[in-house]
Amino acid sequence: MAGQVEMSNKLGRFELVSQISQSPVATVFKALDPDSQKTVALKVVDLGKAADRAALVTRVFEEADQSKPLNSHNIAVLYGVGDEGDQLLAATEYVQGNSVATTLARKDGFSIWDLQDIARQLCHVLDHAQVHRVVHQSLEPAKIMVQWEGLVKVLGFGISSMTASVTPPESVPEAFHYYSPEQLRGEPCDHRSALFSLGAILYEMATEQKAFGGETVDQVRHAILESTPPAPLRLKADLNPGLSDLIMKAISKSPSGRYQSGQDLLRDLEQCKTANKAATFAALFEPKTRAAAVGTSAISSGQPAMPPTPRPSVTASTVTLPGDAKSSLAVDPMTIKKPAKSPDSGPAASSFSEIDQMPPLKESYVPASPAPVAEEPPEPDPLPQARLNKSAPDKTKIRVSKAAQKAVTEIRHTPPKLYLSALVVAGVLIAAAITGLMVHNYLADREQTGTTSAPAASAEMQTDPATAKAPPITSVAPPSAASAQPAQTQAEQTEGRAAAIAAARASKKLKLGNAKPALPVPAVAVAQLSIISNPAGVQIAFDGGAVCETPCALTGIAPGQHVIAATKPGYGPESRTIAMSAGESSSLSLTLNQLAAKLSITSSPAGAMILVDGKDTGKITPAVFSLEKPGAHTVVVRREGYLEETSSASADAGQTATLNLNLKSLGSTDKIRGAGGKFKKIFGGGDTSGMGIVSVKTQPKGAQIMVNNQVLDKTAPFDFYLNPGTYLIDISMSGRRNVHRVITVKQSEKLAIDETLSPE
Repeated sequence: MAGQVEMSNKLGRFELVSQISQSPVATVFKALDPDSQKTVALKVVDLGKAADRAALVTRVFEEADQSKPLNSHNIAVLYGVGDEGDQLLAATEYVQGNSVATTLARKDGFSIWDLQDIARQLCHVLDHAQVHRVVHQSLEPAKIMVQWEGLVKVLGFGISSMTASVTPPESVPEAFHYYSPEQLRGEPCDHRSALFSLGAILYEMATEQKAFGGETVDQVRHAILESTPPAPLRLKADLNPGLSDLIMKAISKSPSGRYQSGQDLLRDLEQCKTANKAATFAALFEPKTRAAAVGTSAISSGQPAMPPTPRPSVTASTVTLPGDAKSSLAVDPMTIKKPAKSPDSGPAASSFSEIDQMPPLKESYVPASPAPVAEEPPEPDPLPQARLNKSAPDKTKIRVSKAAQKAVTEIRHTPPKLYLSALVVAGVLIAAAITGLMVHNYLADREQTGTTSAPAASAEMQTDPATAKAPPITSVAPPSAASAQPAQTQAEQTEGRAAAIAAARASKKLKLGNAKPALPVPAVAVAQLSIISNPAGVQIAFDGGAVCETPCALTGIAPGQHVIAATKPGYGPESRTIAMSAGESSSLSLTLNQLAAKLSITSSPAGAMILVDGKDTGKITPAVFSLEKPGAHTVVVRREGYLEETSSASADAGQTATLNLNLKSLGSTDKIRGAGGKFKKIFGGGDTSGMGIVSVKTQPKGAQIMVNNQVLDKTAPFDFYLNPGTYLIDISMSGRRNVHRVITVKQSEKLAIDETLSPE
């Protein structure tokens, strides 16, 4: 017991089985609780070494009472605390596995995946404790247990201050290396203090060195308050730079400079992992790309290509760094910068990215360009001069330039009188031509005066070219492979039909009396567009009009710019502007983003923890947050002192479901009477007037009883007093199905609970 506990058969009501650990201030035993038949971890502290015994006992009892609302599978359960003579006792859940401190002592190392998984569960624990305003005062590697299946259990919640004032002056407690600066200064601490301790633990897991070391208490205190440790990247060259920055932010001296929640820290840790994968992929293929570039350059210059440098084989257990610096930290082998192969080393293991390990490519024949023969003159090109090589000098341009200069010179020497004579002659010729045209038109009109006028119906046959329009846009389903025709063939058929109609109309107009021959109508070459989308079934609006539902094809589209709008319930809209040319056949693929389903939850009173589908969201009411997927969900809200409420909510994509729950107040458990034993201080006592009596009997006997999540120190059958109100009664026994009851206790009445526990 705190260095002096002798191994005996019993301590209080507990039967000691073995000693788990021992420090200068406390001893932990594996013990058996005969009342509940449970194996527990019994922590014993010698109160004789405490600076203020009464203050220590009061502080531990208060912390144990504050931790009662904690309910996480990552937190070791605290069964009760009490005093036995000069010893302070705490009975907690017995956890099997290895602690982080044991792994550090063995120097087994942590891979990036181990570190990320442990940190993820620790962040969940700290956020859960933050919701209930509970702060772990002595988080250290020894209190982080990793069970065989990988589940992390945090020890010490509710009793983290148990050894705070019993520190021997000649030694440094292990937890002291992980205290936050505000904790050492005696200032109020919140959840950010525990996040600082987590950062110091991650520092040691990544570097195998303490962030704040020292041989004495003063040295450690100075390191935490005044010194900044070197960045982990400086101690481990193969460490992810993002992880190094994350750890340094977590151990910031100022609480405002640290992470404000475990979720924030975990988000950056996930980004480190994602960036690590991207760097791995780039590093894997960069040497091959560089080698290919060198080979191409050598071929183009006529020099032999240099072979690619082979990469050495790397294992995940031990990484050898350049400069003979070795690290036993187990990391992703692809995150290590591969050292160059030494001349005398053996053949390197082939990587799957090497060319000789890839499947053979299909051979393709590229004819060699024939060398030009300078002695034989080239044959004359029978094609026009425009097809000559543009790189050759343009002799035509040179002749035109000279001819133009010569013409300008001759014009300058022309007499002015000759200009006037030419202008007069040109004017006479133009006047004669105009007169001839007028006479011709007059005679033509005279000849047509006696002919029959065209029927009124013939006017309908005339077509004004200005009013000619493209065919209307139609929507068709995508054609099958058997019936589909090229877009150009359809355009040619349309053009042929239009030309035939125009020719027929022109021939009829020539036979009419006063009707003038109509000009041929130019055919409009229309375009077509195929549209697909993800997801399918999207409504497509073409230039503002609803046309089709994807997948579909639009035909008869006039050339020019068009606006396509896509909509679907539960998805964000998408809009595109496209330009179509005459006769073009194109396709368009659209991807719509699904809108998130949201949930708005309020409770009366506020401040209740929210669980969705059995998962703790880390939020308290009132809150609005996005759901992982739309549909129906089960929502549970819990608050200390109130009966939990369960409801269901259904939200479609893009919609927000609203829940407003009224929590029913639970009765007070401060005055439970009948618990007895040395653990009665955690439940209190007092007058029983006006209280109701609850009698719990089970078959078989010996079942554990919990009232509002508080464990009674007596097993069934047991009678105890409760104040009037509503209570949660949980009855459990190993190998039997648990019983959960909600009871209402009335003043001065007796309520009997008689349960037969069925086997699991």
